Amino acid sequence: MLSQPSAARILTLPALNAFIRRHFVHLISLIVLVAFLFPGVSQAVRAHRLFNGQLDASGVSVFLMMLSAAIQCGFGALARVVARPKPLLVCLAQFFVILPVSCWLIGQLCVPLLGRSLGEPIQIGLDLVILMPVAATASIWVRDAKGDLELLVSLVVITMSLGTLTVPVYLYLMSGLTANSIAIPRLMILHQLLVGVLAPLVVGITLNRLLRKRLATIQPYFAFLGSAGLFMAVFLNVGTAAPLIRQLSLRHIACSMLIVLVANLANFLFGAAIGRAARLQRGHQVTCEFSSGMRSNGIALVVGMASFPKAPLVTVPAALYIIFQHLLASLVKARLTAGSTGR
Repeated sequence: MLSQPSAARILTLPALNAFIRRHFVHLISLIVLVAFLFPGVSQAVRAHRLFNGQLDASGVSVFLMMLSAAIQCGFGALARVVARPKPLLVCLAQFFVILPVSCWLIGQLCVPLLGRSLGEPIQIGLDLVILMPVAATASIWVRDAKGDLELLVSLVVITMSLGTLTVPVYLYLMSGLTANSIAIPRLMILHQLLVGVLAPLVVGITLNRLLRKRLATIQPYFAFLGSAGLFMAVFLNVGTAAPLIRQLSLRHIACSMLIVLVANLANFLFGAAIGRAARLQRGHQVTCEFSSGMRSNGIALVVGMASFPKAPLVTVPAALYIIFQHLLASLVKARLTAGSTGR
């Protein structure tokens, strides 16, 4: 008799995960809408901190997503990413060369569409978004689309460690801004790297090694925690973004949304095209596409507000990108999953 409730719980969790996968687009859209309409709720949640202020809700969400991904990674698989570096080099070349050039070209639309007073900060903000590290939230999409998680984790670590350090140089080349005008919160980035990336990576790989045969049994729990982390991250980030977007007129919102959507869509398309052109394996192509389209916009918001306190419109592209990247990612996942099933 005591075993029946336990069995029911085990059966229910895979069913819940399956429901989440089937209705990802609807669930993400609902969360975005609620966070946009009630930003005070998400801001109140974000304000709570644990461990003497060292960990907030945003850090918890990133930790859960990375742990969900890392528990599926073995140390040997991570070592193979470096031993066979072609996919890693292709993705890094895309991150550091192709996407910044593409973003700069799309950014030339900002002033003609929005005027100089609004177009220039939007263009700078768009450049800032594209130069941010690969988003840890991409791990959930890569996992569900059967991509290469080890490659994605490697990209998150590298771009989080090095990508933000190159931002002043890129912004000087793209927008003529001096390095002194860009405030990079290095301590915050280091903290996020340690708490949100390296710590769950070590825990996940260790559990992967210790559990082995039992891993398949408990995997649904980590899959659910990863999805919960993703939903929490979207809710928190959209709640932060909502007040920034509401400062604009409807026309400016429409034009800004168009520019950011085009940039985000172009990033996903470039990721898909480059992965195929480089003849990467399917799993590597999936990771290439998601890592191309998804950015750590929470960091972009912090850098934008710290660097341009008198020009808050610089943060609008990050606010919009937060919303678009998950909606587009859900469509990309649906396409990739349907293509995989068809084969």
